[in-house]
Order: sequence, then structure tokens, then C-alpha cells
Amino acid sequence: MKKQKNNRIWEWVVCLVCTVILSACAYHTPAEDWERNGRVRLHLSWQTRALPSVMSYYFYKDGIGSPIVRRGDASGYEGSLPAGHYKVVVCNTDCENVLLETDDGYDAACGKARQVSSLKSSAVAIVQPGNLYGIGCAQIDIGGDEIAVKELAPAGLVRQLELNIKITGCGTGEVQPGKLSGQLAGIASGVYLCNGKPLTGAPAFVAFEPEVTATGVYTTTLNLFSLPERDAAGSPVDLRLDMELADGTRVSTSTDITEDIGNAFVENTFSVILDLTIRYDEIGGLTLLLAEWKKGNDGSGMVDP
Repeated sequence: MKKQKNNRIWEWVVCLVCTVILSACAYHTPAEDWERNGRVRLHLSWQTRALPSVMSYYFYKDGIGSPIVRRGDASGYEGSLPAGHYKVVVCNTDCENVLLETDDGYDAACGKARQVSSLKSSAVAIVQPGNLYGIGCAQIDIGGDEIAVKELAPAGLVRQLELNIKITGCGTGEVQPGKLSGQLAGIASGVYLCNGKPLTGAPAFVAFEPEVTATGVYTTTLNLFSLPERDAAGSPVDLRLDMELADGTRVSTSTDITEDIGNAFVENTFSVILDLTIRYDEIGGLTLLLAEWKKGNDGSGMVDP
């Protein structure tokens, strides 16, 4: 009986020793924690009408291409990370028709418009992107017991081009086609998340079918990524319109709007409107006349009025 009692005592002693050892392994002094970790607080400053529902925060530590990913809301993020020097990309995850590529480093993190077809060609047909916001910060030092604080202002990375098309005949009379469609070619297929600049490489195009309004003017709104840089060598931005008449006759016209659209989409301009006229006659076919560029009502990707 006495032997059983001693065995129980030893069992309790062993359990107590194990508990103390495990507690010691799990416990670190605050100084030890701050040597290896740090805290960061990112505040997002929004001046747009609507805020995204979910944001992703990609922290790129120096020398590492794959980021540490944190989820948060549109107000910002606060949390702990291993100590080190970081770059961070912030973007929303509820974007439309956009594939996010973020595993090749800060500078290469981008959003690409979903392709209509997987077939390889000189130009890529894309679906219009939508609702993408992003911003980058090239330097955040995390570590120690002080919180690293940054305020970032996400920008709209998708721009809008509204086309208003009036069709006339040789004289002043209007022509009503059976069908009107078009393409805008030479646009970027993606955008860098850290700075909003367009991806270089294969140019893209987007197809559209404008709808006729009560006034007889055809209208459509296209969602685009940032346009190619003005001084960058690449394909011109080409606007093509195809018209099918009531008798089945098909006629087409196109024009290079590289310089015009570059002047219209100046820095921070989010939305522009292009009014244009198509003149049709049986001999000359279609003639496209650019009437007027003007700023849209949606203002800027940085600041909406």
C-alpha cells in the first residue's frame, strides 16, 4: 500500500516537472520577442465614393519574392510580422475579371485582365476589368517594440472611356444601321499594383457593341487599365467600328487615337468621354470624325470629386 502511494507521488512530481519545462519553452521575455518580431499599422486613406469589401496586404521581405499575405478591410491593417525590411502592396480581392499575380516580388506584382481565349496571338482579347484598387509602399522597417505606421492612399487602377457615336449620311440625315460593333486595340492587358503603370508586352484589345439611345446616338462605356506610356514603343491605340446596314451590307472604318487618348487620359484622370461622328456614303464608305474629348463625371482614380 505504501509502495503504491510513493508511486503516485512520483507520478505527480514528474507531471509537475513536465509542466514547468513546457511553460519555460513557450514563454519568452518581451525583449526576446521584439528582437525577432515587430508590429505594423497601415492606414488606408480613401476619397472614393465606394470602398472595396476585402483588402489583401502583401509584405515582401528583402531578398524574398513570395510575400507574407495578410487579410484586412478597407480601413487598414494592424498586426505582427517577423522583423525586417519590407515592401508592401495593397489591393482589393473583390475585383472583377482580374487575375492577381503576386508571387514574383514587389515590382512584378500585377493584375491581369481575364482573356477571352487561351489561344496565342499577336494581340490578346480581354474581358473588361473592373473594381481594382491598389497602392505600393517601397520601404517599411518592422522590428522592436515601436509600431511601424504608414498611411497609404489606394488609387483606382481601372479607367473608363465613354464613347458617344452619331451616325449621319452624306447630307444631314441620320443613318440607322442594323448593327454597330467595334474594337479598341493597343491597350494594356494588365497593370502593376504598386504604381498603376501598364504592363508591357503583347498588346490587348477589347470588343464592344454600343447601344442606341432615344436620341439616336450610340453609346458604350469601356473599362480599361492604364494606357501605354506616351513615349513607350508599342502598338498604337486603334479604334475600329463595324457597321451592318439594314440590307446586310457591311462597312468598316478605323483610326489611330494614340495621341488623342494619351492627351485625354492625363495623370490621375479616371474617366473621359469621346464624342464622335461616323459619316456614311455608298461610294466612300465610313468616315470617322473625332468631335470632342472631355473629362467624365467619375473624376479621378486618386480623388473623386
